[in-house]
Amino acid sequence: EYRRQGIAFHTLDLLVKDVRKQGVSQIALEATEMGRPLYEKYGFVKMEDEMELKLKHSHVCSN
Repeated sequence: EYRRQGIAFHTLDLLVKDVRKQGVSQIALEATEMGRPLYEKYGFVKMEDEMELKLKHSHVCSN
C-alpha cells in the first residue's frame, strides 16, 4: 500500500543532496529490475551491471 507514493524517490533525493554537499561527484549502484525505473527517473543511466549518476550540477527533482 506504500508503493507509488514517492517515498523512495524522496529518500533518494535526500541522500543524493547529502552526498553532493560532501563533494561526491558520482554515484554508482546495482539496481534490481524493480528498482531500475526509480533510478532512471532520477537521472541515473544504466551501465553494464550497474547504474550511475554524475553530480556535476545541482539536481532539481520534482515528482
